[in-house]
Amino acid sequence: MKKYLVARCSSVGQVIHSQVAELKKAHPDHDELITGFRSGVSAKNKAELQRYIDMCEPSDSLVFLRLSRVSRSLRQSLWFFAEAEKKKINIVLVKEQIDLSTTAGRFQAHMLMVCYQFQKEIQLENAREGRRHAESKKDFKGWGKPSSLSDARLKAIRKARHKNNRTLKSIADEYGISVAYVHRLTNDEKRKQYNEAHKARMREKYAEAN
Repeated sequence: MKKYLVARCSSVGQVIHSQVAELKKAHPDHDELITGFRSGVSAKNKAELQRYIDMCEPSDSLVFLRLSRVSRSLRQSLWFFAEAEKKKINIVLVKEQIDLSTTAGRFQAHMLMVCYQFQKEIQLENAREGRRHAESKKDFKGWGKPSSLSDARLKAIRKARHKNNRTLKSIADEYGISVAYVHRLTNDEKRKQYNEAHKARMREKYAEAN
């Protein structure tokens, strides 16, 4: 009978140390610490939750700091708790002080999931409206981090590629950037493909997972 502490954040840019410290303080008798970074509504998050189920044996425990660290999708959370119950895995939520091995604990968790789902849907709708507004502007140049290169350097890179017929590798080496970045800067079709791929990733990130 093992006890796994699970510390999770949506992206690698977020700090996870305080979450780990709180989990260890609440359950110093744990057997293993698991850390990960996944959006709480993505399909990849569901795959990660399935991995937790698969690694556990009946009577093992998965301890999360709070419900939102499990998932921000009502459908996904219900699925996860049902799978855990089916395999007789105990889920513990430290902050809410909920133990899903009890009837009262399951009732509390389900009520909280409805609240989190409502909150997340409002956030997603605001994000979708913002993206649609940005994409509708005439000067919209695509998603992604703005280039740190000056206009003069951008012109020099394009000139080196189109007028001087230099290779992508030689330009990348001179300016200290990747070959893929040079390709995007000097190829309109490649840049368009990159922007479409980025938008697709954002749609997947914010989509409701099945």
